[in-house]
Amino acid sequence: MVIAVPAAMLLVLLVVQACLWAQAASLVSSAANQGQEAAGVDGGTLTSGVATARAVMASGAGREVQHVTVVASLLAGDTVEVTVSGDAEPILPWLHLHVSAVRAGPKQEFRDTE
Repeated sequence: MVIAVPAAMLLVLLVVQACLWAQAASLVSSAANQGQEAAGVDGGTLTSGVATARAVMASGAGREVQHVTVVASLLAGDTVEVTVSGDAEPILPWLHLHVSAVRAGPKQEFRDTE
């Protein structure tokens, strides 16, 4: 019992930590996706993409994602890339799990063909 109970408790904590990491990864992915969509639409800017991604993280992340960083850039070929990263909330003090997501897509613009 001296070995089994602490091992079982550690296993439960690791499962909970894995669930928190998965939730944080989902939130970061969603924020990067929505940020890329906001920056990529006709009339959208890199600033609006960053603001949208930060708003998604602020509304959904709470304490689940810490040290959030959002970066948007315009790549060659009018491609917008949004990167969102942070750290999943740690339950175990020695276990730090990083989460990040990168979304890239074309910058949409209206072009008159005539």
